[in-house]
Amino acid sequence: MKLRNKHGDEDEIEVSMSPLIDCVFLLLIFFLVTTMLKKPSKDIDVNLPYSNAAVEMEPNDDTVIGIDRQGRFYFDGVRVGRMELRQYLSEIAASNPEQGIRLDCDQKTKNIHVSEVLDLCNFYQINNVGVRTYDESYNQ
Repeated sequence: MKLRNKHGDEDEIEVSMSPLIDCVFLLLIFFLVTTMLKKPSKDIDVNLPYSNAAVEMEPNDDTVIGIDRQGRFYFDGVRVGRMELRQYLSEIAASNPEQGIRLDCDQKTKNIHVSEVLDLCNFYQINNVGVRTYDESYNQ
């Protein structure tokens, strides 16, 4: 003997899609926001010099001045001329003279270009300047 439902309306079991769609949209928004927060790279493609007497410090990425092997200047990863570099350094000196500056230069860069940047920093009384050298743990 077969049992029958007295009411006669048999409800079919259904999976609701609306919570799943909400979850997918939340994940999509999360990944979009996190990819937009990526910091632009300030590094330029240089072969850093080696140093036996370097003092290991925390990486300073406040402001990066780069000099490639041809003697071209870069400020925070963007190529600039000498006058633009002077202008940026004067603005830093006026707003925050204690701001850290990292100098990245190629092994083959002529010393005159490095001394030019260091002289400009000295002229504007910016004393927190460090020269980045090759470090195996940092440059992997």
